Amino acid sequence: MKRTLKDHTAWIGVLAARQQMAEPVADDIMTKLHSAFKDLQAGSTDDDLFDRLAAAINVGLLRAEQIAPACVDAMLAAQDALIRCDDIRGRHGRYGFDGPGLAAMVAGLDLYEEMVRKSTPQQMRLAMTASLARMRRQVAAEQGQRA
Repeated sequence: MKRTLKDHTAWIGVLAARQQMAEPVADDIMTKLHSAFKDLQAGSTDDDLFDRLAAAINVGLLRAEQIAPACVDAMLAAQDALIRCDDIRGRHGRYGFDGPGLAAMVAGLDLYEEMVRKSTPQQMRLAMTASLARMRRQVAAEQGQRA
């Protein structure tokens, strides 16, 4: 008779997948994002800071699509603000925001913080993976149009 071994600790993984983001982890994520936003407002030229904010807003958009249309609108407004911020960098050599962009980013980051704090790490990881896949599809589509 063949005997199979059971994993008697599998329930730990199931519970962990259903728990919200740990508070210190969420605090660290949001501290880095708020710092990046503050630096971009101050005219930073650091592309990594811009990319950090853009990645968060893109992940937030994917997560928003799973939550509610009002959340999607707020994240799209933050995306538009980042596009204008990048345009300012192109014209003036430094990042910056216009008035509506500042307001949109504050709202977008507030919403993203709620998502981070109330979502499971698995939900955020899946949204990040989906965001990367979406960007790859967009890049591939743009390259196909140029060919």
